[in-house]
Amino acid sequence: MPIQIDEARARDLAPQLDDALKIVCNEFDGLDAHRGYHNAFARALKPDPLGRVLMLGTDQRDLFVPLLRRTVAEQVPAGGQIFDIGAGDGQTFGYIADAVPAGTTVSIAEPNPAYLAAYQGFLERQPNLRGGAAALAGLDALDEETNGGVSDFPEPSSVDVALGLHMIYFATDVARSLRAILQFLKPGGVYVNVVTDETTAYNGAVLRSFVESGGDTGNNDRCFAAMDERRRLLAPEAEGGGGLAQAAAAAGIEVEVDAVRQASRMYGHSLVDLLALANISVLNGQAGTRKFESAAKVLRDRPEEVDLRIETDGPRTGMWSVVQPQWVTRVRRAC
Repeated sequence: MPIQIDEARARDLAPQLDDALKIVCNEFDGLDAHRGYHNAFARALKPDPLGRVLMLGTDQRDLFVPLLRRTVAEQVPAGGQIFDIGAGDGQTFGYIADAVPAGTTVSIAEPNPAYLAAYQGFLERQPNLRGGAAALAGLDALDEETNGGVSDFPEPSSVDVALGLHMIYFATDVARSLRAILQFLKPGGVYVNVVTDETTAYNGAVLRSFVESGGDTGNNDRCFAAMDERRRLLAPEAEGGGGLAQAAAAAGIEVEVDAVRQASRMYGHSLVDLLALANISVLNGQAGTRKFESAAKVLRDRPEEVDLRIETDGPRTGMWSVVQPQWVTRVRRAC
């Protein structure tokens, strides 16, 4: 059984947390948002040298990748098309590439030019796949009314499976972006969305602590409203979700939606790692030390809110961990 850290135990950790805070603040001092995010996300991406799990710093991919593989096997015919949106550098797609039927075209949209180039290079090395459209574009560009002339997208109603893996956070208008994505699906095509439930996750708790301490994201109300909107649209109905079908219907798109909650977590070899992981959120754009101080306050004063614990079993034995649950939502277009 994991060792649970309650408030009494957390108080005993205060000297360790103080030291960890100094270390993480020194590490991130002077880093721009891109380098700061890289350093933080590297904690999640830590490889398991024994290959027991996909990443040591998070089990989110261990949980959703099997569903992706099943979806691709069921939905993509030989010569079909996949559209990976907010695609990153292709690392996540690499976990399912061997399950994709030969001759499949893979189109991508990614706003970071280095990531886009890396993904294109990855596809060029896959003999069973064909590179398709490659758009240097973010989520807002998917909407034909706001795309500013971006044309490097697949044709509407041409995609068998669309992927949105931990990227919907960057949508200015969540409902509008989701409707735009669904337009690319063939009738019967499936969109898979994966998103963290920040209303109950560690990163959400840190954001609340940041705002409570006087921190300003530029629009605090909008940040919390976006969390609620993602829940309304993408969570299971039992958790206050189920709104995507109605939102799609408003645009004349009929869909069937199936959403599940996965009890995923984030892990760190040290308290420094946990503090750094607070930076893979909207707080990445915030300069200064307040965001890390807010994370330390959560771990010290509210450890049970984020289920702070030390793992005692499996490949992550000895690692600290906190809750970071996710919703996996499959959306099938009917017409």
